[in-house]
Amino acid sequence: MMKIPSFHARSIRAHLFWTYAALVTVLVVALMALAELAASRIVFDGAQRELEQLGRRTQEQLLRFQEPARAWLEATANDPHAGLEGENDISVLRMQMSMQQRYPQIGSLVFGYPDGSFQQNMVLRSARDRAWAKSLPEARYAQQIIRVDERQKRVEEWVFYDQQMTAIASQRRPWGERYDPRERPWYQGASELNLGSFQATDPFVLKVPEEFGMALSLPLSGARGGVAAAMFTVGGLSDFLHARGEESHAELILFDAQGRVWGWSQAERLRRLLGSGTPLSLSALSDPLYGSLQKLVAEGASQDTPIHSLEGAGGQRFAAVVMPIEGVFNHKAYVALVSDQNLLLAQVRRMRWMLLGVGVAGLLMLMPMLFWMANRLATPLKNLVRSAKHIREFEFDSDIPQDSDISEVRRLQESLAMARIALQGFSRYVPRPLVKHFIANRLTPQAGVEQRELAVLCAALDEQHATAVSWSPHADHYLQIFAVEVAQGKGMMDRYESCTAVALWNTPLNVSNPAGYACEAALRAVDAMQALAEGLNTAVKPPRFGLDFGSATVGNFGTWDHLTFTAVGAPLDNARALARQANALGLNVAASRSVALAASRYFRFRLAATVPLGPRGELHEVYELVERIVHEADAKHVRASEPATVA
Repeated sequence: MMKIPSFHARSIRAHLFWTYAALVTVLVVALMALAELAASRIVFDGAQRELEQLGRRTQEQLLRFQEPARAWLEATANDPHAGLEGENDISVLRMQMSMQQRYPQIGSLVFGYPDGSFQQNMVLRSARDRAWAKSLPEARYAQQIIRVDERQKRVEEWVFYDQQMTAIASQRRPWGERYDPRERPWYQGASELNLGSFQATDPFVLKVPEEFGMALSLPLSGARGGVAAAMFTVGGLSDFLHARGEESHAELILFDAQGRVWGWSQAERLRRLLGSGTPLSLSALSDPLYGSLQKLVAEGASQDTPIHSLEGAGGQRFAAVVMPIEGVFNHKAYVALVSDQNLLLAQVRRMRWMLLGVGVAGLLMLMPMLFWMANRLATPLKNLVRSAKHIREFEFDSDIPQDSDISEVRRLQESLAMARIALQGFSRYVPRPLVKHFIANRLTPQAGVEQRELAVLCAALDEQHATAVSWSPHADHYLQIFAVEVAQGKGMMDRYESCTAVALWNTPLNVSNPAGYACEAALRAVDAMQALAEGLNTAVKPPRFGLDFGSATVGNFGTWDHLTFTAVGAPLDNARALARQANALGLNVAASRSVALAASRYFRFRLAATVPLGPRGELHEVYELVERIVHEADAKHVRASEPATVA
């Protein structure tokens, strides 16, 4: 036989509570996910706008970056006192050096002439600059002049100035043959331009000082001719980008369409990389992040500036925006703004934790409401379960409330109440032990009979007084007592006919000695009925009992749509006949010989008469059931209030 697995069933309140909790949790998680996606989108859109704004500001500042140099070049081109033409006019010199001090991106201001003469003015901003120029420690400005005399001999002179732009030292050095401005990129292109036209060079290595940079140059309008130029070092441009990057916590790189780096916010690192004197490209930075910037320029449209997620060295993610810049040194350049993506996601994470906290707090606040909702539905259902259990036990005393405001539960209450009324009425016609037996054994009533040894107890009123008047409420009390004693004595009420009531033992439930149980029930019923009769002082006498024991046919009689469980056979006829003899002989309980033999160990019988019974008139001994017999060995068992048992 297959064993059905057992499981622990939770209450409906728990099921409903956790179901509601799960649904609310899923809803909260879904809302949190949507909110996080929206927050991420908002953060990235905001980051993109911020980087784009930073790019535009950088673009504007880079364009303004050249304005002082352009203004100086335009003023110098028509100034007869500029350069060597002015014979070192101190006022002009001071103006030039003040401009360099104010705009540190300008590395130096130079003049070159067709005969090879050269003048350069520079600011000594650091000890490194003073060491390169081999100046005094207190020197802050320097002027380099290369002159060509009538014998075409080149003479180089250095003049150093302090903070107040007072000359403090001068030196002649044999470097004149080492530098010829006519061979430099800033001079070669500009000397062929029309007056008023600017030239911007590609990055190249400056000779004095030896640093990578670019130049903006303009031809001079004087009779001597020549070219004036403003030198911009990559280091100076990188210092400018470094300042912008610190303001925005972003890394800035300026590069051209060929990927050559013009400036980088990591100024010191760029100076070290440019120490070799060769231009630096994005691909030479040994980081996939910077190589990806060149790909973005090649793949993206110039007007498209979306934010990109790029992977750097070590798998770190960066957010990058690349923007084109027109007019920087007369070239098309690009400025890239790179920021650590974790900085952008930090705000998303903060919003995620905030949303998680709000969701958990909301869920905790909803718990009492969920419990109230679950209890509101579970309480009437639990009451219905309790009522159904009472109906299953054939207890119809308690009413079923019909007070739920939930329509489905209200209809269920009404249906169960109608079922209770129907079963209560039906139980008056079907023996309860029989129905309990079917329910306990999960049986379905079917037509069929069997032979059983039955004990039959028949209660009958005196036929001389059994009229319509004699069936008063007092007679109903007697029959109620009889039914109660039969049920408590493991018997089954079978039928009510005329002035008799019949009870059976050993069907449908098996008992060890049905005759003994029937005798015990008969004596209890006699005692209870006599006590009732004395208290009521009624003229209706208690019924007399007839008791027989024998084989009878028991089962479901009738048709498939209407079955009646009952018993037929000689014991039932004999019990009715013995009940009539009890009335005739004045006996409380008249028993047959078979009963006396079956229950003689625990009950005392007295032979009352020998009378003809049955249709053939055969003589039968009629015994009176006198009393119980308690044996010493069974005294303890009897004192425990157990029913008397017979062997």
